[in-house]
Amino acid sequence: MSEEGERTNGIPMETNATEEMGEEDYMRIRKGLKYPVDKNPSIGMSILLGFQQYLIMFGPTFAIPIILAPNLCIKDNSIATGKLLNSMFMVSGISTLLQVFFGTRLPIIQSGSYVYFAVAAGIMTNYPCEDSYVNEDGEAVNYDPNWEDRVALLQGNLMLASLTQFVFGGFGLAGLLLKIIGPITITIVISVIGLSLIDVAIDSSSQNWGISLGTVILITVLSEYLKNVKIPVPVYRRGEGCGISWLNLFSTLSIIISIAIMWILCAILTASNVFEDGNPASTRGLSEKLEAANWFYFPYPGQFGMPKVSLGGFIGMFAGVLAGIIESLGDYYACAKLAGAPPPPTYAINRGILLEGVGCFVAGLVGPGVGVTSYTENVGAISLTKVGSRAVIVCSGVFMIVIACIGKVGVLFSSLPEPIIGGMYIVMFGIIGAVGISNLQFVDLTSSRNIFIIGLSLYLGLAIPSWTNAELVKADNSLDTGNDEFDALVAVILSSGMIVGGSIACFLDNTLPGTDEERGLTSYRLATKAVSNKELRKKVYSEPLMEMLAKRFPVLRKLPFVCKDE
Repeated sequence: MSEEGERTNGIPMETNATEEMGEEDYMRIRKGLKYPVDKNPSIGMSILLGFQQYLIMFGPTFAIPIILAPNLCIKDNSIATGKLLNSMFMVSGISTLLQVFFGTRLPIIQSGSYVYFAVAAGIMTNYPCEDSYVNEDGEAVNYDPNWEDRVALLQGNLMLASLTQFVFGGFGLAGLLLKIIGPITITIVISVIGLSLIDVAIDSSSQNWGISLGTVILITVLSEYLKNVKIPVPVYRRGEGCGISWLNLFSTLSIIISIAIMWILCAILTASNVFEDGNPASTRGLSEKLEAANWFYFPYPGQFGMPKVSLGGFIGMFAGVLAGIIESLGDYYACAKLAGAPPPPTYAINRGILLEGVGCFVAGLVGPGVGVTSYTENVGAISLTKVGSRAVIVCSGVFMIVIACIGKVGVLFSSLPEPIIGGMYIVMFGIIGAVGISNLQFVDLTSSRNIFIIGLSLYLGLAIPSWTNAELVKADNSLDTGNDEFDALVAVILSSGMIVGGSIACFLDNTLPGTDEERGLTSYRLATKAVSNKELRKKVYSEPLMEMLAKRFPVLRKLPFVCKDE
């Protein structure tokens, strides 16, 4: 048979087969979703699901100012900590809406990244807390009255470092990273994100394993065993009037239903004195907290004074920004897969990193000096709810902004017992790890080369950060080189499993001998092409405002963050 006879429309038959498999796999995922990325639920359902996504991001976001407070010498200043909390939620809401409307346009939450804690701790080592302070009235207090200066230092360095993301996204450098990042690297980055959070889940769950495991069991039953059970819901349709609609609410609202049931159970056990004062699962004291809280607080730029910068602080924040870029690259692919979207094209990734830089700049301008990144926890929720709609994330972003301005509402939800949050974490983080592993479908797992890379990078991606974090809490810190700024830089790099594991995997995958087929690049790229050569790619990833400008000025399509599909 001639060479041309072995082709179909000029394409090798093997290539067509691979593309068909990629298309079939993609369509299977989309069919399994109630609402994929390009479809929207009703307004009421969008609000309810958006609130559920808000609850998922609430726990880790709420913990940010609490963990940051000791480094700012305001551990016992609830008013100052409350301002940081409101500011963090305001920044999260703004960053999320920017990402959904103008960034990747994927249903992805943006909020504070924990990688910046090591940066903040390193910067603040030059400004140690004192045993006591005197305020303006001459009274002795146990917090720094000038704590705003500490926040301003974090803000200024973050704003300066965020310009790195402007460069990466604006000049297309983020997209260039994809030329050296294959399925193995993406697998390690995403999987390490989920597995490295085991301690976070355990710390919250171990405070009351009964409540935590009860939450896990409820989520499992509702999202899996009862996922096909439909219940009648009264609805109103324009032109048709009132009626009944049968919906899979158990799976769609599995998380929020589980939280409500377990929260009520905790309240009952608290009222019956089964949970005494001090029990992490207790709901006692909520009324007092609500009474003491202010009704409104509006975060604004410059609320903590003029931002300040330092060389060491910038270097530390720069490392944090790089960690955020790598983490987000993995999250973009995971979110696209779970939400039924085509794999993100290069221009969408560049635009996502660019807008993430805008979010970090806003975090430095308004927030507590902690940069934002994509929230993997909320990506995992898409798998449970089977809802990948952007409208849901928009509602969640609005919730963040509104609640950031209402002090009493924030206090109400901050009373959510930590063991319940721990139960959510167990489910979410497990799904995240599994999503990462699923990328190995493109890789030849019979290859000893691939097995070596996966095993070594995954193990070191977990082991080195674990060792680093343990060493950082020792009095005789083995990372002490005599230069605090350099220590902060090393600490950020070595304590990030995404950087360690992803860098090792990327280096070995690009330097060890191996064919494209063996590495999974052929199948991965063809599957991506098979799905991406559709009108849906433009529908999902093209940004309307930039698209309108590009039609009027075609030269704009040469920019690395503008849609190339005319």
